[in-house]
Amino acid sequence: FKTLLILSIVFFPSQPGYATSKTVTIKSEASIKSILELTISQAENSELRFGNIRPSPTEETEAGPIKVAINLTCNTGQKYQVTQAIGGPLENGSGGQISPDHLKFQTFADKPIGTTINTPIPVTLASQVIYISDPEGTSNSLKAVYTLTVPPAQAPGDYSALLTYTASEV
Repeated sequence: FKTLLILSIVFFPSQPGYATSKTVTIKSEASIKSILELTISQAENSELRFGNIRPSPTEETEAGPIKVAINLTCNTGQKYQVTQAIGGPLENGSGGQISPDHLKFQTFADKPIGTTINTPIPVTLASQVIYISDPEGTSNSLKAVYTLTVPPAQAPGDYSALLTYTASEV
């Protein structure tokens, strides 16, 4: 592959009374960063706090719903997904546990694009996809809505577990 460069310089004599003009070309450039961000809105709940629950000795007790607002910002033009992972069962300081399958959730998107979880399903110990964007990777906001079902005669205590959300390209 060869390139032929022809350069031609033409001089015009300057005429008296006219200034010569000079043109300068500069390079302009901008670097746009790829963005795929997930944030939890502080306007809603940033934690799942079900409060004081009085369990029934004979029946399950439901607490909630608690809504977590998840904001997704994407400019990559690529499809992405949001997953959640719970670090283990909800556990109190005495070792009492509530299995993650007693924590159910569903998701709603502000824009009617992408795929959400339309009916409540249990949280599992394995990572779960809770939202898939449209093919263009459009930014969106989600609400993850959680309810906790407390088994009959559950031991008292403050139960907790860590729930982690991750956004990644598909």
